[in-house]
Amino acid sequence: MTVRHASDAGATHLLHIEDLTRSFVRRGEPFDAVSHVDLDLASGDFIAIVGRSGNGKSTLINMIAGLVRPSGGFVEVDGRRVADMTDRELSRMRNRTIGFVAQEQTLLGNLPVLDNVILPATFFPDGPGEDLMDRALGLLRELGVEDLAGCYPRELSGGEMRRVSIARALIGSPRLIIADEPTGDLDMDSTTMVMRLLRQRADTGAGVLMVTHDPDAVSYADTVYRMDAGVLSRA
Repeated sequence: MTVRHASDAGATHLLHIEDLTRSFVRRGEPFDAVSHVDLDLASGDFIAIVGRSGNGKSTLINMIAGLVRPSGGFVEVDGRRVADMTDRELSRMRNRTIGFVAQEQTLLGNLPVLDNVILPATFFPDGPGEDLMDRALGLLRELGVEDLAGCYPRELSGGEMRRVSIARALIGSPRLIIADEPTGDLDMDSTTMVMRLLRQRADTGAGVLMVTHDPDAVSYADTVYRMDAGVLSRA
């Protein structure tokens, strides 16, 4: 089934996915973890993808970020085909264009919170020009964890690490935010804080693609899709 987001006709899509497929072999039998997915997302769109675990959602977003190569079809981010990029170009795209919020904990244990947030912006230092420390502290403040700036990841709860990871994903002012279960480990107040921040980023021009099981998070999206056995359809 072809799934297109109802953006304005002729809009330049920040994310364009066409016939995207990822096949694997299990017990000698081939199967599609992601099956012939088409999807467009423009600047300002907020799309949520729901569905049970094991139905291809994480594989899909990993292909968008260039972490997994497709078996068929293609992904374009900001007009460039992801599969054609060099390793350096992929790294730059993930650093400057995409803000990726992973489901698992990825903070560096030997760095305090503030340094963890700032670190990605130091790899390709041609992004937004304001002071990195001020920008990082502002994000931590918006997420209610500014007081933890000097703490190490081992001192944080799961929900606190989640919010720090979100701040790190946003430090480069990405045009495309990909969030895999961004409200996992969060209580209601923290969920509201995170989702308002993602909604605000969409309202000011970023594209947001979120994978979630959280009905409270889904309510912030403009459009909801469901993934079932690798097939994406309008929910």
